[in-house]
Amino acid sequence: MTTETVLDVRDLCVSFGEIEPVRGVSFALRRGERLGLVGESGSGKSLTALAIMRLARRATLRGEVLLEGRDLLKLKPREMERIRGGRVAMVYQDPMSALNPVFTIGRQLEEAIRLHGIADRSAARERAIELLDDVGVPHPARRVEQYPHEFSGGMRQRVMIAMAMCADPAVLICDEPTTALDVTTQARIMDLLDRLVDERGTAVMLITHDLGVAAGFCDTVQVMYGGRIVERTEAEPLYGTPLHPYTEALLGAAVDLTLDLDQPIPTIGGQPPLAGRLPQGCSFHPRCRYARDVCTAQAPLLEEVAGRLVECHLADERAAAAKEDTHVGA
Repeated sequence: MTTETVLDVRDLCVSFGEIEPVRGVSFALRRGERLGLVGESGSGKSLTALAIMRLARRATLRGEVLLEGRDLLKLKPREMERIRGGRVAMVYQDPMSALNPVFTIGRQLEEAIRLHGIADRSAARERAIELLDDVGVPHPARRVEQYPHEFSGGMRQRVMIAMAMCADPAVLICDEPTTALDVTTQARIMDLLDRLVDERGTAVMLITHDLGVAAGFCDTVQVMYGGRIVERTEAEPLYGTPLHPYTEALLGAAVDLTLDLDQPIPTIGGQPPLAGRLPQGCSFHPRCRYARDVCTAQAPLLEEVAGRLVECHLADERAAAAKEDTHVGA
């Protein structure tokens, strides 16, 4: 992985009238980096991705989204159409709803290929077959003539990845790409993404609620809550010593299949806040077992603590405690 930044999101805000579900999100993505964006439903993950793609309909976007130095929020719709699917592409959660059921897989791939000027009509079919072969679809020359309903969920997702990768994008955004798949198929899809990143140097932003998937794939993980990034660091220290209480709660709520079946399934108490009804102070404090008076009175800032970014009043204290535990354990 290089240090070259391909996507630089600066203070991105997404609002619908007075409601602001995404509030000042900033992060950078380097070429070849695997970045995870995790959090509960309603935290703003998918809306952040849609805003980057300029697909957040009827939303007002503020901030900067710099793709290879070019601000996507300043592009005209026609200019963005050439960028979208070309330099930045997206794989959606439900491939069946993203594919047109009345057209063959080949026709849909060929349309994407011609749209981005990769090949003319005569060569598009051959390129479509090559793409299906690249993503592991067996008998691609035959299956290119089939319709989406003739593919399994995993194979449809492979088609979506092939379509997204057809123009060799600099950034690939994957929004819950394995949610509807069984565990074995999930692993195969993640292995496929891993191989494509290694071979092409594509930067990937993986949106997921599955911390296990993020741990196995991502170099860096950022945790989102209430429309904000509340913690960002490399994957290994995040899972070992989470500094934000919400990150700790997410990890604690992960299902452990080795637990006694008579034990209750761990959960995070309460509900994520509605975008238009955020609590005063830290947005997580109503659900946080460590909350103090300062947490209810003042919103924390995203600051560097122990080599990572954390948005929590107690981050320094928690980092010191984690360091002390490490020394005691040693």
